Amino acid sequence: MSDFEDYDPDTPTEADLDQAYGSKYLSAAGVGDRKIKTAIKKIRKEEFRGNDGTKQMKFVLHLENFDRPMVINATNMQTLVEALGRVPAKWVGAVIGVYVENVTFGGKRVAGLRLRVLAAAPTKSGPSSADEPGHDDMNDDIPF
Repeated sequence: MSDFEDYDPDTPTEADLDQAYGSKYLSAAGVGDRKIKTAIKKIRKEEFRGNDGTKQMKFVLHLENFDRPMVINATNMQTLVEALGRVPAKWVGAVIGVYVENVTFGGKRVAGLRLRVLAAAPTKSGPSSADEPGHDDMNDDIPF
């Protein structure tokens, strides 16, 4: 018996499933095994309903180069607060890395989104290198 399977390009993938039936939010399947450097464009609050019908307010990050926003769980919120402080408005412009990690959710191991803060948002006071023409923060050599 072979370890290889026949390839059929018309058979839908996990990413196809999420695209067709998935959420309007960024998922682990949307990131895959990549580590993606991006920036926070804006932060919003949204109300979510749990499986038990309870409502909970969560933060949602809108990110550069992503079509779907990222819902922030407690672990990722703690990461943001520790690195950027408790004022969400000051997070806008921060450079973050988004990646997938195996996490425990509902007592099961699943793929979950994680983030790492790579650089704080540029300060608004005074000129900086980010204000110089041709400067692109997304091309900085910040290790991920």
